[in-house]
Amino acid sequence: MKKRRSAFPRKSWLLALSLLLVSLALLPAGSAQAADSKWIGQVWSKYETYNKKTVASYDAYMKKTTDTYNAYFKEQNDRLAELERIVLEDQKQWNERLGADLAELEERYGDDRELKQELKEYERDINPNLLSSPMGLYTRAANRNLLSSTLGVYARALNENLLSSYMAEYKKAVNPNNLSSPANSLKKTVSDSYLSSPMNTLMKSSSTNYISSPIYKYSRGKISKTKAQQEYNKLYKKYTEQISKDTAAHKKEIAETAASADRKIQQLYLETASALEKQRNETLQSISDQRKKITGEGLAWEPLLATPAEETQDKIE
Repeated sequence: MKKRRSAFPRKSWLLALSLLLVSLALLPAGSAQAADSKWIGQVWSKYETYNKKTVASYDAYMKKTTDTYNAYFKEQNDRLAELERIVLEDQKQWNERLGADLAELEERYGDDRELKQELKEYERDINPNLLSSPMGLYTRAANRNLLSSTLGVYARALNENLLSSYMAEYKKAVNPNNLSSPANSLKKTVSDSYLSSPMNTLMKSSSTNYISSPIYKYSRGKISKTKAQQEYNKLYKKYTEQISKDTAAHKKEIAETAASADRKIQQLYLETASALEKQRNETLQSISDQRKKITGEGLAWEPLLATPAEETQDKIE
């Protein structure tokens, strides 16, 4: 009877041991041993290195892009100022010359009743303060403060603060703080603090702090190291490729917008110079024709504004 009682504890012990071994066998491989903290650290270090390199590249690109825009803005507005200076100086010289000419004509023909009306018409034609006079039309065309004037339209196109201007179009594209700009989209792409960005997703995938991360699952013993490595490598490839692809697309959009704005600005410059030259010729021709009615002699003048095409031709000749 004593031997039978002693067999019971032994059988119970063997049963408990068997159940323990079965339960251990059913656990994920990672939970049976401590997670590889060194590998986890390497994963995070790899992410940090990639992020740092990508952000540094973005910062360098944005500095170059911003510097290029600022230089372009200054260059185009300097050209506007030079065009304005040339035309205003020309107007000043003609006003002085025609004023002196009128005084001389009045002295010579002032007593001639037949020319009295012609002299008055000549005086009106050369008056820059009369809106509809030939000289008045030339004066107004070169007044950048008049919205509808030739120079005014050109000046507004170069004003970066006017939302519909060509320069504002360029400025918006390179402004990372403008929510609808490609520069802003580029900024979000490389930012790990923007929730829906690929960089943010890559950061989470590399961390032990996010439930969806394979690194988190491995550190909690939910999956094996091999499976974690496979999943992470796949995610790393996916999101780094997406960052490269999106970055290239946003940079392309910025470049295309800048090129488009420049084409429109260059075309407008040619049209502006041509319109000013045309108005000048019409003004001087009208004044010259009126002068002929008085003296039989008109005015002589040379072209004022050379277009880039004409400048190139002059160099060839």
